[in-house]
Amino acid sequence: MSRLPIVLTCLLLPLAAAAAEPEGRSIPYQKLYEPLAAVRKADPDGIVTSSLRAEPATDGQPLPDGLKIELRHGAAHDPVAVGADGRFDLPLHADWTSTDASLWLNQPKTVVKVVENFSMRTPRSTHLTYAQLMESVPVIERIRAQHVDIHGLLASTPAGVELAFEPGSPQKVTVGTGSAAKSFAPDGEGLVKVPWDASLPASTPVELTALPSALLPYSN
Repeated sequence: MSRLPIVLTCLLLPLAAAAAEPEGRSIPYQKLYEPLAAVRKADPDGIVTSSLRAEPATDGQPLPDGLKIELRHGAAHDPVAVGADGRFDLPLHADWTSTDASLWLNQPKTVVKVVENFSMRTPRSTHLTYAQLMESVPVIERIRAQHVDIHGLLASTPAGVELAFEPGSPQKVTVGTGSAAKSFAPDGEGLVKVPWDASLPASTPVELTALPSALLPYSN
């Protein structure tokens, strides 16, 4: 397993023993809502992207034909559109968290699992500022401060960010200019770790030799 998971994943099944039904199973809406709401509250600028996805419970297996997902609230059973990759959207309604609202699937957890994925915004330019490079670090701290149990997010204070490049490519991240510049090269897996430095001004220039495929905070 790579030291840099490209996507932070929050496993949502089983969560509080999803309730079984004769024709399927239900996941309490509150369990789905809390991580999504915590991210949205901590990240009004959209630095973190979160999504729900139905995945095969067994690696290497496809999603079953005829997979159906419904959002159930009271007497309403609203079909949920599922993309070819299993992704689907969940509307956020705080008032539903104290009701019997649930997400219903017509497949058992031994066949289909539901995961929540978190990914960080990657740089849009090879020339940016130190504040832009480290923008996800304070977001992670704000999420952690809410004390919401989100499996996969850092359990300790972020030490910096790690950028993913194509393994074997001659990439480099340079922070600062002139004699004060520091360069960081990738390891054998194409990962460049840039530590957080509180002494650097937010406007410190950063140069990338190429745009990374992913960026995530890391901890020591």
